[in-house]
Amino acid sequence: MKRLFMLFLSALLLTAGLSPMTGHAAEPPAIQAESYIMVDAVTGKVLLAEEADLALPPASMTKLMTLYLVRQQIEQKKLSWNQTVKPSAKVLKLAKTEGIARLPIRKTTYTIRELYDAALIKSANDAAVLLAEVMAGTEMQFVEQMNETAASLGMKDTEYANASGLDAVDATLPGTNLMTAMDIALLIIRYIQEYPDVLDVTKRSAITINGEKVENSNKMLTRQPYAYSGMRGMKTGTTDLAGYCFASVATRGNLTLVSVVMRTTSDKARFTETKKLLDYGFASFEPLTYYGKGEQIKRVLPIKGAKQARYDVVTKTPLYVTVSTNKSDQRPPVFQFSKEQAPLKRGEAIGTVQVEDEGLYLPGFSVPHAVLYSAETVKLASFQTRLFRAISAWSEKISQAIHQPTLVNRQGDSVK
Repeated sequence: MKRLFMLFLSALLLTAGLSPMTGHAAEPPAIQAESYIMVDAVTGKVLLAEEADLALPPASMTKLMTLYLVRQQIEQKKLSWNQTVKPSAKVLKLAKTEGIARLPIRKTTYTIRELYDAALIKSANDAAVLLAEVMAGTEMQFVEQMNETAASLGMKDTEYANASGLDAVDATLPGTNLMTAMDIALLIIRYIQEYPDVLDVTKRSAITINGEKVENSNKMLTRQPYAYSGMRGMKTGTTDLAGYCFASVATRGNLTLVSVVMRTTSDKARFTETKKLLDYGFASFEPLTYYGKGEQIKRVLPIKGAKQARYDVVTKTPLYVTVSTNKSDQRPPVFQFSKEQAPLKRGEAIGTVQVEDEGLYLPGFSVPHAVLYSAETVKLASFQTRLFRAISAWSEKISQAIHQPTLVNRQGDSVK
C-alpha cells in the first residue's frame, strides 16, 4: 500500500502544481553512432533511440540469428550439443582467408557446442557458416530460414544474405545483410527470454578450443579494457561497410537493459558510446512492480446490483513497468473493468489494470497490463434491497428536477 500511496501523492502534487522532493533524471547523452537504441529487456519499452529504424549492415551481429536458430534446433532435438561435425571445403577455404578467420577452423572434428561458443564469443565466421551448413545443407538455404524467422519475430526491416555477417565480397554470396537497431534489440530480447542460458556463454571472457585460448571480442566484460559493472555480454560486429557495432545486455539490480550502437568510428568508440547509453539508462529508469502475481487489491471493483458497492480483485500476472527515476513522472494505475454487474463467479476475468504510457515499445510489446479476476463470488442483493435502491435513485432524480432553476424569458432576452 505504501507504494500506491507514494504514486497517488506524486499525482496529487503534480495536480497542485508542486514537485515532490526527488532528484531529476540525467540529461540524455549525445551518442556518436549513426543509429542506436536502448530498451528495457522485460517490457520491450524503448528508453532512448536515434535513427533506430534505419537499415544498416550489422556485421557479425548477424550471427545472433544464426545462433538463435542453433539454440532453437537444440531445443527441438534436431541438433545436440555433443554432435560432432567436420568442416566443408568452403568453410576450410574461408578459414584460410586472412583477416576473416577467427579461430581458424581446421580439418578436424568439432562439436556443435564448440562452434556455437566460438561464434558467440570470438565471432568466428567459419564456425557460423559451418553451423549454417549443418542445419540446412547449404548456407544459402539457411539464409532462407533466417529471413523467415526474422519475419515471424516482427523484424520487418531485416534482410539476411549470409549467416556470418561478412560483406558480400568476403562471404562469397550475393547481397548485403541489413538490420535496424530496433530489429537487433528485438531479436536479442526474444533470444534471452526463450534461451536465457545464452548469457552464460556471452559473459565468458574466453574459451579453449583445440587447446588454444580464444578471447571474447566484448571488451566491456570483467577485467577487460572497458569493463562495465553488470555487463552480461552479447555481440560485436565489424566490417568495412558496417563500421564498428556492438549490441549489449547489462543488468543492475532488477533492471536489464539491451543496447545497440551501429556504425561507430572505432573499436573503442563502440564501447564508450555503449557506456554512455547504459549509464543514462541505469541512472534515469527503474523497474517498478505495481502488483505481484496473485495479489489481492482491495475494494476497486464497482459492482451494480450487489450487497456492497465495491469488491476485491486478484491479479493473474504481475504488473511490471519501467518508470523514470524522477518520481514526479510516475502515474497511478488505471483499472478498466469489462464486468460491473452482479452476479460474478469467483475467479471470473473482469478487466485489466495498467499504467498509462505514451512511450514507444518494440514490435510485439505493448503497455504492460495485468488481467484481473474476481476475488470472490458476488451475488445479487436481495429484491427488497434492489427495489429500495431503485426508489431512492428515482426520488433523487425527482428532487433534482424540482429544484433545478427554471429558465425565464424576459423582455429583451435573446432567448426566444
